[in-house]
Amino acid sequence: MKQINRREFIKYSASSTAFVLGMSLSVTGQASSAGRDEPESEKKAGFSPNLWLGIDRDNRCTITLPESEMGQGVYTGLATLIAEELDLDWSQIVVERATSSRVYGYQLTGGSTSIRDGWVMFRKAGAVARYMLVQAAAKIWNVKMSDCYSDQGAVFLKGGNKKFKYSELITQANQLAIPENVQLKESAEYKLTGRNNSRIDSVEKVNGKAVFGIDVQLPGMLVATTVHPPVFGATVGRVDDSQAKKIAGVLKTIKIDNAVAVVAKDYWSASQASKALKIEWLYDNERLDDKKIKQKLHSALENAGVVAQQLGEIETGDVAENNQISAQYSVPLQAHVTMEPMNCTVHIHDGLCEVWAPTQSPTAAKEAAEEYYSNLVSRAWGKVKSIFSETARDTVLVHTTYSGGGFGRRLKQDFVAEAVQIATHFAQPVKLIWSREEDIQHDRYRPLALCKLQAQVGEDGYPKSILHELASPSIRESLNPGYIDIKNGMDSSAVEGARHLPYEIENHKVVYKYVELPVPLGYWRSVGSSINAFCIESFIDELAIKAKKDPYQYREELLQFNPRILATLKAVAKLSGWKQDADAFYGIACHSSYGSHVSSVAKIRRINNKFKLSNMYSVIDCGQNVNPGVVKAQLEGSIIFGMSALFSEINIVDGRVEQSNYHDFPVVRYDQAPDISCEIIQSTEDPGGAGEPGVPPTIPAILNAVFAATGERIRDLPYRSSL
Repeated sequence: MKQINRREFIKYSASSTAFVLGMSLSVTGQASSAGRDEPESEKKAGFSPNLWLGIDRDNRCTITLPESEMGQGVYTGLATLIAEELDLDWSQIVVERATSSRVYGYQLTGGSTSIRDGWVMFRKAGAVARYMLVQAAAKIWNVKMSDCYSDQGAVFLKGGNKKFKYSELITQANQLAIPENVQLKESAEYKLTGRNNSRIDSVEKVNGKAVFGIDVQLPGMLVATTVHPPVFGATVGRVDDSQAKKIAGVLKTIKIDNAVAVVAKDYWSASQASKALKIEWLYDNERLDDKKIKQKLHSALENAGVVAQQLGEIETGDVAENNQISAQYSVPLQAHVTMEPMNCTVHIHDGLCEVWAPTQSPTAAKEAAEEYYSNLVSRAWGKVKSIFSETARDTVLVHTTYSGGGFGRRLKQDFVAEAVQIATHFAQPVKLIWSREEDIQHDRYRPLALCKLQAQVGEDGYPKSILHELASPSIRESLNPGYIDIKNGMDSSAVEGARHLPYEIENHKVVYKYVELPVPLGYWRSVGSSINAFCIESFIDELAIKAKKDPYQYREELLQFNPRILATLKAVAKLSGWKQDADAFYGIACHSSYGSHVSSVAKIRRINNKFKLSNMYSVIDCGQNVNPGVVKAQLEGSIIFGMSALFSEINIVDGRVEQSNYHDFPVVRYDQAPDISCEIIQSTEDPGGAGEPGVPPTIPAILNAVFAATGERIRDLPYRSSL
């Protein structure tokens, strides 16, 4: 067992991104009516040695989790960490959302961090409880702790038939001091970790009892929808709602920040009324479009930029033409298109602002709600806003529901801010639902980018140096204008996946060139790696072809000093039967991100004289995997997500987003999906991410297979042909 002391535990806990606000929403969707700041485990449990768990008199263990469940299986994963160390039977576990107590810290679910951040903290929580329960049993039996062992929610006496259920030890355990040091299990001792334990959220999602944000129902609830300016930079002018008000069920139209809301008794009425509004939009004559955006990118690529990484020296003098290879790649804006559009329910009552939202950051949601609720409090009390800002913070509760996909979109709380603004006009609860069209046309988009890569190769065909120049707008500057890194011309998220390549290349330079663009940007599944992996892995393939070497063997040679990703490369080649099928065309790519390593192979066949992507193969090394079924599901989802991005784009025409729904922003459908095979490299290294690392190598693997099949090198996305 590994020993961890209290100081280390505090360090891991403090660095966690855990913070849940509002009254808890259990996995069964039941909202708790408990107090605002009391940890939920202490309210329901008989024995609760820390914030994260409590054991009741029925021997159930309530595990309180601070992450948002968006389909990625985080409830199952984090509960496993506690259950493993506490030696629980899987059937004992009840998972619920944490309360609004500030002791939980700052919550944000993103960046494939949940298991990585919770790896020590939640295991420690379970180990502390296990130690105290075993200690309690030993005291009762008057034996040494070493004479006892725990298993399946009970403590047993070695060599005898005595046992106590954990629930029978509550009184004694509560009298014990919390230990300074506890032993964590070694990987060889795991009973639950690394096994396919059933997903905690599966049953209620199958039987329809799961509550997503859009499912929230409250007595007397009204429904709203919003209309945003169609052109970037436009503002709301005059609003003629005379026709909208004639629609049955419509109650009110409201100007909020930079949108117009329609409130009705039901969504259909609100939706129809929103289409009947006549709104004067105010904007200047300078309209953005794709052509102007591309000009900005090409112009920026000629700038000096900022060096994001430099290893060795890049030669700038004359180089023999046959020793220098360069290529330019581009990727478009991308939308998130979560299956569940943006929505939020707010009820302001009895001095309380309650929020129900499918959010990736309840902290940010609470802050957004506080801003507008504090304004209401100030107006109502006729006092200076600052006097009551603390009051607003104490009376805003956020219930985090299930989310129908997140992918980074729900990190931005614009939909929460709008819902609170609307709700301040009503005594009844109000649910805001964005239409699919509003959701796509007013997203926070993945940036577009233009990349130029230049390599100097040796006589053996392998790169002696690579220069990677990247022109792209900044997500961080868009979300937080004046972002400190941009003052130096740098956004580290833009160069994710471009720096720290896994390949053995002695001289490597990455230069970031900031592009100012008035398009709202946001984090998107795998962020910068989704851009840079396409460019780098396409370029590596081009170098291999130029050197007349097999793309798999070429990469294998360059990865000799990076054994973990090399193992995934070899494994995926074996899994796919690399080039063993003479009638198929293969493409390969690999990438490291979020502490994990993934290699992918695409297989294309000619069927009825058309090329068809028949198979995708993916192998991941994510360190110690907690639940292989969940990890494989994430890999499969990542492949489909990446495939969708291969064929889709957001276009700007006359200052507005052209796409509006799935008919012109396609996602991969069931009948278009290839057969997918995934494997996990068994490892005892600390966990890496699983939700995002599978996305980056997907597109280059497919397009490298396209080249193998057609001889056409695709350097500009989206891909215009079908597969």
